[in-house]
Amino acid sequence: MSRLENFIPFDCLSESHLQEIQGQIEVIKLAPGRLLFKRGQTSDKAYFLVEGSLDLTDASFQVRHFTADDDENYLALDNYPEHTINAISAEATTLYAIDRNKLDLLMTWTQAAESMLDEGDDESERDWMDALLSSELFAAVPPAMIHSLFVKFEEREVQLGETIVTEGEDGDTFFVIKQGKAMVSRSKGAKQETLAALSAGRFFGEDALISDSPRNATVTMTSDGIVMCLGKKDFQSILQDSVIRHLTEDELDTMVLEADTACILVDVRLPMEFRHDRTPGARNIPLNELRREVHNLEKDFFYVVCGDGRRSELGAYILSEAGLNAYVLDRGKPADAEQQNTMVEQA
Repeated sequence: MSRLENFIPFDCLSESHLQEIQGQIEVIKLAPGRLLFKRGQTSDKAYFLVEGSLDLTDASFQVRHFTADDDENYLALDNYPEHTINAISAEATTLYAIDRNKLDLLMTWTQAAESMLDEGDDESERDWMDALLSSELFAAVPPAMIHSLFVKFEEREVQLGETIVTEGEDGDTFFVIKQGKAMVSRSKGAKQETLAALSAGRFFGEDALISDSPRNATVTMTSDGIVMCLGKKDFQSILQDSVIRHLTEDELDTMVLEADTACILVDVRLPMEFRHDRTPGARNIPLNELRREVHNLEKDFFYVVCGDGRRSELGAYILSEAGLNAYVLDRGKPADAEQQNTMVEQA
């Protein structure tokens, strides 16, 4: 990662963003005389020369020998949707590659957050924003809405042992831990079962807001700290509406025909409900098991959640939060032509 920090735009990223980027980097090793890309070829990758050298040939057949220690090696190589040169390895060469759209989104989020920070803000102000922006959930939030989202949060000081949300109560707030630590627990008979430990940048409370159901767990501070609070109305208008996408049956049929990847139908109802009213071709993953199962799902597919309105919306949110391409199926609603064209473009 220290090598990557020599390149723009990685030199201005925070530590948390660099850690997030690390999992997105593909290492490419070329033997001498191998083609990396050719002129006129389209590419969704940005390439950074780390070791070795390349011969770069333009449309006039002028060749430039470009080495990893060249003074101008601080940007992605020929970073255009359609390449303008040929790039061939002149010796054993190592490059880093990253999806250009992912990089573009990351930089948009980073600069949007930076614009909100004042000179006097401490590191914790940056950290909680960075942690949120690094989460897969925010890949679905339009960058233009990032500023609107952050200004709606309100800061609240909390104490060791303070209960932030209580299992069984109605929910009206989404929380992000800015400073401190917390514990998530749930009733199991007469005892409390510990489910997770939360630290700065972790968020909670969204399930009850999306499903309009009582809180499904208790969150208690295990240290003094600060939490950032976003009200239900703002959460729904900015976050939920951005993340949860709906499909009609007609739009689903079109996507299945047009998409390059497989479509998986997921029914999040209870097994008994699923057996009595089975959705043809659907896989039953009950909502209470979805977070445990989501890591076993293939990221290259797209998922359509069906079954029941509120539960389907929460299921799609959980899948989106994990970085999956997810929709809610609205049964019995035909798509007009404009909507259908929009969904095909998104697919």
